[in-house]
Amino acid sequence: MDKSTGKAHGPAGGQRNQRGRKKVHGIGLVMLGAAAVLVLTGLFLAARWQYLPGMTGRPGAGGSSRTPVLRVSPGTYELGQVSQAKGIVTVELATANGGEADLVIREMETSCGCTRAALIVDGKEGPWFGMRGHGEWPVGWSARLRPGERAVLRVQYDPDAHGIYRGPIDRIVIIYSNDPQQPQAQVRLSGTQVP
Repeated sequence: MDKSTGKAHGPAGGQRNQRGRKKVHGIGLVMLGAAAVLVLTGLFLAARWQYLPGMTGRPGAGGSSRTPVLRVSPGTYELGQVSQAKGIVTVELATANGGEADLVIREMETSCGCTRAALIVDGKEGPWFGMRGHGEWPVGWSARLRPGERAVLRVQYDPDAHGIYRGPIDRIVIIYSNDPQQPQAQVRLSGTQVP
């Protein structure tokens, strides 16, 4: 006991502040800091939960986290110089389902009547899709690719479709599917038309 103040000190009594309360030492601050870190980490993880790979929707909302993923390679195809005298140019692009659920391609369309596209699955060519509103339109067609399954996207460009034309070519094929990240995937063909 301190004779001048009449207050206890030392290990048994502990130090007290002016109001008579015990002072918080290093151990209390460490515990407070640890609790703050745990709370902040929990908040960070909860905020990031919705962005984990393969997750769709809200956590705990039920349903499947498996989704289809449409892959077409290359995404842009360089035709180079396309000779009008040589006629129709046909290219084939690798197509696959890179996801974990069935990919369903419902239809396709092109940006111009000079271009058309068909999907080949299991060696069977589907109908030709062109520019919407120009010519016959396939109705009721769809193709299903299982996870990991491959197909071929066959695209044709007809240099005679516009008569005598010289200059840049920039055409797009739009593929409509159930891929939630890109329900309307685009593939671009570019080049230069020459005589």
